[in-house]
Amino acid sequence: MGASLCAPKKKKTQVGASWVGNESENPFDVSLTKKDRTCLRETFQRLEEPKEVVGLIFVDIVNDVEPDLKKVFGVDRAPRPVMLKMPKFGGHVARFTDLLDQLTSMLGYTENLTGAWQLVRKTGRSHVRQGFLELNQNQLEKNYFEVVLNVFIDRFIPYLTGEQQLPKAAGSENDQKKVRFANNYQPQQIQDIWKKFFTILAAQMTDSFELERAKQRNAQSQKALAPHQHIEQSERKKKRIQEKQSEIENTASSHEPKEQEQMFEDPF
Repeated sequence: MGASLCAPKKKKTQVGASWVGNESENPFDVSLTKKDRTCLRETFQRLEEPKEVVGLIFVDIVNDVEPDLKKVFGVDRAPRPVMLKMPKFGGHVARFTDLLDQLTSMLGYTENLTGAWQLVRKTGRSHVRQGFLELNQNQLEKNYFEVVLNVFIDRFIPYLTGEQQLPKAAGSENDQKKVRFANNYQPQQIQDIWKKFFTILAAQMTDSFELERAKQRNAQSQKALAPHQHIEQSERKKKRIQEKQSEIENTASSHEPKEQEQMFEDPF
């Protein structure tokens, strides 16, 4: 008992704008070993064109899994073959690919586990700005984060294990890279590690999204219930700014050099 009482307290880790917990609660540290995290990075590097793989999967999602998302991504009138050329949809594909690249690098190369955790939660919070999700996301009924990432568990991992043919890329350098990682990990091992990874992403994005949405809705409710308070706060702020400006002007004028007295030459 004495040892536990004397043990040093866990250091708090700030994730985004709130204190989420201590370092031992970082899911990338708790659920993934160092070898797991290295596997994530090395197997991701197998993909010669990861953006193409991510794009193919998102095209499947909006056409076959969740057609309601077509309008969200601005591809409700676009034929399937040209969807990736649409700015909003193509931009989302590029950003998600970059997210996977950054996360696997942080986890398996630089070992910045806190940074990876912060990045995932920031990504979840940022989705509150998407009106469709703000209105329709429900972790107890239809959780769109889980829907999308479960599809990635099913369709992205086979590209990593080699079961699915990778997109062709010109140049022998890519071929050498693929051979270099070919026998490091067994397919089942890759599948298990990436499944844990995508499950962590879904849980953390959902949690941070829900917290941010609740925070914003609470702020809107307070503003609606007590509009006079916000008017008073705004007036007080304006008054403080005016007083500060007046103070600055008075200080400046007090430091202005006085006009020197004219000296006339003595005529005598």
